Amino acid sequence: MVDKIDSKMTGLPPLWLNRITTASKNIGNSEEIRKLLGEPIPRPADLSRLKPEIAAMFAGGGVLERIAKKLGQLTKRKHKKIIASHNTIACVDDENALYVGVEFLEKFGEDEDLLAAILAHEWGHMISELPKGKDWAHLTWDELLELRREEEAYADGFAGRAVYMMGYQTDSMIVFLKKLNRKRNPKLPCHKYHNTATRVAILKASFEAQEKAFETAEKIFRAPKFINQG
Repeated sequence: MVDKIDSKMTGLPPLWLNRITTASKNIGNSEEIRKLLGEPIPRPADLSRLKPEIAAMFAGGGVLERIAKKLGQLTKRKHKKIIASHNTIACVDDENALYVGVEFLEKFGEDEDLLAAILAHEWGHMISELPKGKDWAHLTWDELLELRREEEAYADGFAGRAVYMMGYQTDSMIVFLKKLNRKRNPKLPCHKYHNTATRVAILKASFEAQEKAFETAEKIFRAPKFINQG
């Protein structure tokens, strides 16, 4: 099981900020925190107004549902639904609904490796859990931001492993991250993620770790003592 490979990947939750501000009333000004760290739910798109090839991606047998089904089988965690949305790449809410951007799909929808990595990243948020009874009130702004970056890092780590297990590659995701980085204003630092080089390193390392784990397992089970026992 992907979610059992590394317990560190499940240390923090999806949309952890929403859960923190809901569960703990003494954390401070929750609305202020949401403005700094949280994100609004994307605006849903009208499927009937989308290009047929984009609308088809959200259908029952469409590419998004096919990838989601694979992720569900790996983790035993099902998504609620996939919602076509505007002005986003992808995100997941607390009810396990996935939002995928139609503008993103218009540009990159033919790259299934990229779609798999994007959905796997969001699945990484979905399978993570907030430690129960945790009091976050003592954390500074910098510590809260670090928590957010680590949550995203864990999702990248899960994505790298899941992509391998589903039979995809991480190359497209790495190229995509580098493109986003080139478009980013260097004067406006991103507090949500680690830098692009770190994210790329996490994806590569987790993909290669999973690949090596499978290769090792295959060698073990092909060893004479296992063959003879069969």
